[in-house]
Amino acid sequence: MSDATGLAEAMLGLDGFVVLGVREDPAELVITIETTADVVGCGSCGVRAQAHDRMPIQIRDLACFGRPTRLVWRKRRWRCREELCPVRTWTEMNPAVLARQLITWRAGLEACRQVGELARPVSTVAAEFGVCWWTVMNAVIDHGTRLVDHPDRVGPVTQLGVDETSFLAANRDHHTMYVSGLVDLSRHTMIDMFPGNSARDLRKWTSKADKAWLAGVEVVATDLTESYRSGLTPHLAHVTRVADPFHVVRVANRCLDKIRRRVQNETLGHRGRRDDPLFKIRKIMLTGAERLDDRGRERMLLGLRVGDPNDEVLGGWLAKESVRDLYLTAISDEAELLLDKVIAGCADDDVAEIRSLGKTLARWRPEILAYHDTRASNGPSEGLNLCVKKVKRCGHGFRRFEHYRLRVLLHTGGIDWPARPRPPRIRSRCSPHSNA
Repeated sequence: MSDATGLAEAMLGLDGFVVLGVREDPAELVITIETTADVVGCGSCGVRAQAHDRMPIQIRDLACFGRPTRLVWRKRRWRCREELCPVRTWTEMNPAVLARQLITWRAGLEACRQVGELARPVSTVAAEFGVCWWTVMNAVIDHGTRLVDHPDRVGPVTQLGVDETSFLAANRDHHTMYVSGLVDLSRHTMIDMFPGNSARDLRKWTSKADKAWLAGVEVVATDLTESYRSGLTPHLAHVTRVADPFHVVRVANRCLDKIRRRVQNETLGHRGRRDDPLFKIRKIMLTGAERLDDRGRERMLLGLRVGDPNDEVLGGWLAKESVRDLYLTAISDEAELLLDKVIAGCADDDVAEIRSLGKTLARWRPEILAYHDTRASNGPSEGLNLCVKKVKRCGHGFRRFEHYRLRVLLHTGGIDWPARPRPPRIRSRCSPHSNA
């Protein structure tokens, strides 16, 4: 109950409210409250208003001492006594409780933090608060949109990463739908997401971005996707384009795998099986040569001697290692010389897969060499993709891209969440480091 010392109000922590009663039910704690305002003027004419009646409003709040909490707000309805005033009656308002909301402002912010920062399912948070799914999602939209759209969240960006992730799996109604993410490679945060992965989609996003912000971007790192490289023009035509080293090496690894599978079928007449010589060394061949010990090197050479009669797989392995050598040097001139040798060697090879690898390297030559000048890679983008997939898994599928984008940016967008007070640590008296 309310008392003169205000203990109940201090524990409630809502300014402008007084506690009228507390009742403990088996499933929750019910707290009856009302505002402390006694004198209210009409917003239209300024005449002192008269209390008309009260209406109880049920509101969910944060849990109290481990128990779900329900606030019963005895909400006043005021009436203007001026007969000529167009305003007749109105209900009181309080910033702690937003209009037409079933939870308090602080409970909505905590729900947004749980769903956004901690990537928890909306249904789980709704069950804990004792409200429906849409009540929590509306709180996430109200609080989260304000945090995502804050002008200080992104700031200037000099190195930008662009990468794609799948949004909806293919079914009989549509193909696989992708979304593209823009990452600040310096701060390791997601800037924005847009649907699609084509050049037109990227141009559409850059056309709506701030021109001064785009002018500050100096480097853009992408995978070996032609759509992203083409989509940088015309709005980001001034940037230095960098091909991500991981994806460059992956192209060489895929070339080696294609050759191994083809040779496997040509020599044995079937796909790789457990006891086949090339299948047994498939992972060893993808390991860097400098990381192989004597035993691994002997196993690989034995498998190639038995399963690769024309040395085609060996040629693919040498081409793969030549591509990896580009990133073992920190000198740009040496990397350029090595890349030109790889391209020339692939072009003169008799294996079609190796010649195709050489054409890919030649087509992306400036972007590959730009890595040694900028040291920019899409590593932060790939790392954030794991967080994006985490949000997708906890959501158990999304139907609206707007909800998906909001929750991803709340989790990976470098949100400046409102600070919470950190309580002092309680230590035991028997602890040797106790200050009790």
